[in-house]
Amino acid sequence: MSQYWDVLVVDDEPVVRDAVRLILREAGLSVAAAEDAESALAHAALATCRLVICDMMLPGLSGLEAVRAFRRQRPALPIVLITGYATAGTEAQSADAGATAFLAKPFDDTELLTLVRHALEPTDVAGKKGRP
Repeated sequence: MSQYWDVLVVDDEPVVRDAVRLILREAGLSVAAAEDAESALAHAALATCRLVICDMMLPGLSGLEAVRAFRRQRPALPIVLITGYATAGTEAQSADAGATAFLAKPFDDTELLTLVRHALEPTDVAGKKGRP
C-alpha cells in the first residue's frame, strides 16, 4: 500500500525545504519532499498528495515548468508557488502557469499555514470551498 501525503514540498534549498516541512509537520500534516522538479515528478508522493508547494527557481525544470507538468499529471491538484525573487509580474506568471496560489519568501509560519489550510479545504461539487 502506498503512503498518503498531505503536502509535497519541492525546493532545492535544504534549509527552506526542511523549514517548510517542519512547520507543516508541527501543524499535523504529513509531508514528503523533493529537491528538484524532476524528482518531484517522479516521486510517488505526487500521485497521492493533496497539495504541492514548489519553489519557482529550481535547477533543471523551473517552478513554472514544473507547475505545467504537475497539471498534466494531476489537473485538479492545488499548487502553491513560492519564490524569493518576486517581481510585479511573478504572481501573474504563476497563475498563468496554473498555480493555485503564490507566496513570496520570506514568509512566516502563519502565512504559510493559512495558505495551506485554505488550499486543503474540501471543495463541494459546485467548486466552492467549504466544510463538508
